[in-house]
Amino acid sequence: MLDIPRLKENVRTALRGSTRLHRAALAAIHARNWERAEELFEAAAERYRRELEVEALARLRVHQMMARVLAGCDPGSESQRCLEVERRLCRLDRIESLQPPFALIDARSVLASWIRPGLALHPRDERTLTSRKAA
Repeated sequence: MLDIPRLKENVRTALRGSTRLHRAALAAIHARNWERAEELFEAAAERYRRELEVEALARLRVHQMMARVLAGCDPGSESQRCLEVERRLCRLDRIESLQPPFALIDARSVLASWIRPGLALHPRDERTLTSRKAA
């Protein structure tokens, strides 16, 4: 059966620019809608690759990895993922904040704050991601 609301959302997503898709994914993280965040990250990543926006793609992949940790996708490798997020943050100069309006901030300032009570790990009552590997 055709899912019309989902089809409409996919069409709207396709019409958005890469930066808008990235910010929409950040908004989905903020709302703890992990599945939607993953979809938007992948759509934005495809556009960033097509546009050869290497730094923006790197920032997106860090956010995507953060979302996967926060969603509790793979609790067995959580500490390794956290360490990888921190390594990647150290390589970036700036990254979008996880808080609206998602302004670009110093990436190192995110190191101590990306896991905190407001973005608790493993919100089991929320929609969670299926376990997928970061690209």
